[in-house]
Amino acid sequence: MTLLVDEKGRVAKMYDADHWLLPLSKRVYVIIDQHMNIIYKKDMGFALLPDQTQTLTEEIYRNIK
Repeated sequence: MTLLVDEKGRVAKMYDADHWLLPLSKRVYVIIDQHMNIIYKKDMGFALLPDQTQTLTEEIYRNIK
């Protein structure tokens, strides 16, 4: 999910993606399973995850049971 509007920062704070100083969110990749458990979380600050599609797909397949 990409957050485009989170004016009060509630969702960003929930996933520890809010920046401590600037009024914007960090880039945090989160995969949540069917039971709402976080199975993968990677905080990239403001950078992109290298090979993001491959990395995220591998994590999803690794956690399918």
